Amino acid sequence: MPFGLSLNRFGVAAGATGALAAGAFGYLLRRPLPPLDGEIRVKGVSGVVEIVRDRWGIPHISAREPVDAYFGQGFCHAQDRLWQMELTRRLACGRLAEVFGQEALDVDRFQRRIGLHRAAQAEWLTADTDLRDSLRAYAAGVNACLDGLIASKKLPPEFVLARFEPAHWEPTDTLAFARYLAHSQSPNWESELVRSRLIARVGYAQAASLEPEVWQPQTGALPHLEDWGPPEMPESGELPPLELAGGPLASNAWAVSGTRSSTGKPLLANDPHMFPRFPSVFYEAHLAAGGELNVAGGSVPGAPGILIGHNRHIAWGITASMADVSDLYVERLDPGDARRTEFAGRWETGSLVRETIPVKGRTKPWLEEVLLTSRHGPLLTPTVSIPDEHRSLALRSMVLEAPSAAAALLRINRARSWDEFREAARGWGTPAMNLTYADAEGNIGYQLVGKVPIRERGEGLVPSPGWSGQYEWRGSIPFDDLPHAFNPPDGLWANANHNVAKNSPYFFTREFIDPARYHRIRQVLESKERHSAVDFGALQADEVSLPARRVADLLVQHQVPANRLEAMALDELRHWDGRVSADSAAASIYEVFRNELIRARHAELVGDLVPALLGVGAHPLLAAVNSHYFLQTQRVLSFMEQSPEDPVIGRAFRSSVAWLGRRLGANVVDWHWGRLHQLHLEHALSLKKPLGLMFNVPRFAWGGDLETVRAGGSWPDSFKASGPISAYRFIADCGDWDNSLSCIPGGQSGQRGSPHYADQVDAWRRVAYHPLSFTRPAISRVQRHNLRLIPDGG
Repeated sequence: MPFGLSLNRFGVAAGATGALAAGAFGYLLRRPLPPLDGEIRVKGVSGVVEIVRDRWGIPHISAREPVDAYFGQGFCHAQDRLWQMELTRRLACGRLAEVFGQEALDVDRFQRRIGLHRAAQAEWLTADTDLRDSLRAYAAGVNACLDGLIASKKLPPEFVLARFEPAHWEPTDTLAFARYLAHSQSPNWESELVRSRLIARVGYAQAASLEPEVWQPQTGALPHLEDWGPPEMPESGELPPLELAGGPLASNAWAVSGTRSSTGKPLLANDPHMFPRFPSVFYEAHLAAGGELNVAGGSVPGAPGILIGHNRHIAWGITASMADVSDLYVERLDPGDARRTEFAGRWETGSLVRETIPVKGRTKPWLEEVLLTSRHGPLLTPTVSIPDEHRSLALRSMVLEAPSAAAALLRINRARSWDEFREAARGWGTPAMNLTYADAEGNIGYQLVGKVPIRERGEGLVPSPGWSGQYEWRGSIPFDDLPHAFNPPDGLWANANHNVAKNSPYFFTREFIDPARYHRIRQVLESKERHSAVDFGALQADEVSLPARRVADLLVQHQVPANRLEAMALDELRHWDGRVSADSAAASIYEVFRNELIRARHAELVGDLVPALLGVGAHPLLAAVNSHYFLQTQRVLSFMEQSPEDPVIGRAFRSSVAWLGRRLGANVVDWHWGRLHQLHLEHALSLKKPLGLMFNVPRFAWGGDLETVRAGGSWPDSFKASGPISAYRFIADCGDWDNSLSCIPGGQSGQRGSPHYADQVDAWRRVAYHPLSFTRPAISRVQRHNLRLIPDGG
């Protein structure tokens, strides 16, 4: 499900309910299941491609040449995840209305303004031969599968229900999709909108007090209010409705050297955290081609290669760096010429692009004119997607300017050493990420990758005056100056989106994520001399929140109960170890209190903008969350430590207990966190009743929160377990690659009739794993299917 889209509104075929009632739906689900055995003749490969699927549905793809392996990967992605791929490319390129009609037009208009598809086309025109060949081969594999499905009338049921037939996959679709992922993982410019609104509402001093670790009122980091506006906030009720979905990822990654592992070789763990989507974001795969390519791990349907994984020599994981790589600029437009914007006392001419958007049900397409300013990128406003925004805002972003990660990742897939790994990583343009590294020679390391701008002035915290010429970018931070480490003396490395750039002379961002997860990971890693893969799995399952422990202690020390219910609640907190488990009553008390304290402290000051302080983003099409989301707990704890007896804390505690009593009953021990915090893995069509009954995974209680290693984030301003979760758990054993482990929250297949549609959900819930078999003998022990793609010379 693409972020923020309600396909319930997008006109899914009305005949679906009737087909279901007639009993045709079961056949509809089973019929399109792809062939997994035998031989298929295909065009576009130079030699035989063998696809061995194991008991978890993971394809082990082998070919003579790497491009043929990428062909096989594209074929497998299309067999299992074609609907998911189709939706993501349409979202990235602003082509949803073509299929779903008028209701999707606003989404398309905004995406066309951003222009990920334009950036993808520009990258394709300058791509080197290796990347072009790889993307062509991958697209050919997708299309070979697609042609077979269309010829046999066996498209996945979603296409039948939505009544359209997908077009061929193009190499630029992969590049646009890569930039869509980069765009969603490049935070801050959304926070600029929220921060500017807060400043306009309450003034510099009060707004700074809401996020003191980010900025101070007397600072050169922000331009003057009159230079960026708005002069005032829209009146209450004029803000657009915030339909929450998706947002930037958080992640954990750590590695220990051979001296700190039970095997004598490094171990590496990674679990990227993303907002829930079903099918899952990741797709496990293994690619081999002669002696040149042999890599396994988590791939992303829509792109060739492995995003997180290992080859025969090295392993790597990815976490969000949180670097600020995008800025908004307020532009002054020439009243006499819509193409011209003011810069340093003169007018500069940009270019107008006319985007043609076909709309299902309309005889004529929608024409969207977009101004590409001469310096700062596309003008995002005016647009119906931000109806209350009167400023002319342009977006400058490395997501639109820098190379994608596609070429760098394919080179990393083949790297054999730390030096080769870093050399490959030099080409990584966007998004800016953290890479954790380990290898079979015993080394571990870390490298921040991606283009991070160097600003002449300011820190990109609010929209900058585009006409002044004072807030421009002057290049990007040189690769060799980006934070990196190799073989740290203690043999440990961990990253959890915290500030790794403290000692850098360059500015990266002020909005790193609360370091609680990082401190907990270090605490566990430092607690014993050597670790095993089992220990790593236990750490990925860890639900201890260090700040929650401290908040509970402060409440117990300073609150006097006014009634029996409050006394029982304090007693639960008194005996709590800080584990935010689904069966914990203390966890519910803590989680509700945390939100309630934010409201109690700030509601009078900011009024209807309180949701912004709880993390609600500027707009569902921009982002569901803002930086307050990731720093809320840190601010709650800081306030309680500084003013533990402030009356507002008592009021928040009493209202939290009263609310829980009304919601969950008078027996405090039954206030389990999992009763409030339930995870529902929902398919894109599930909002069209009764399709959810067929496509969704039933909801279940879920533990954790944003500060636990086992991710269990909630929606901002709610307790629904639909914030960041572990989208892929991976543990690499550099001493024996066959002992590497992984798991995804769903299954390999997006085909509802497949046995691999949701077969990993139970293991993922329990933080269990399956082996990621790598060598031929290990693969043969778990082999279930064998399909051969044969070159068709006709």
